[in-house]
Amino acid sequence: MTNPQENNTDFFLGIMVLKGNKWSPHSKLAGDELGRALMQAEEADKAPGIDGAKIVRISKKSGAVDKEMWVSPRVQARVDAAKSKQLRAGIQKTNESLSAARKAPFKKT
Repeated sequence: MTNPQENNTDFFLGIMVLKGNKWSPHSKLAGDELGRALMQAEEADKAPGIDGAKIVRISKKSGAVDKEMWVSPRVQARVDAAKSKQLRAGIQKTNESLSAARKAPFKKT
């Protein structure tokens, strides 16, 4: 949701495309053109040589935080897979640490 004190002129929508693990600007639309931005982002996502696309809401006010409004499903799938891989690696490391702790001799103090 937008801040109630902001209106569509306080920000713009930027379409970003992913090429070789780097996000680059593709196009810029007015803040009230989300529907048009979605259509353009989906088209850009299908273009050859493009690995993904997203729409970012970019505030014109300094210090404001940008917000991802839409991310292409194939980029989201890669993000989810990376998180899952990282989680599995953490579980494996924890299991190895617990196993080593169980095998260590008990020291009486």
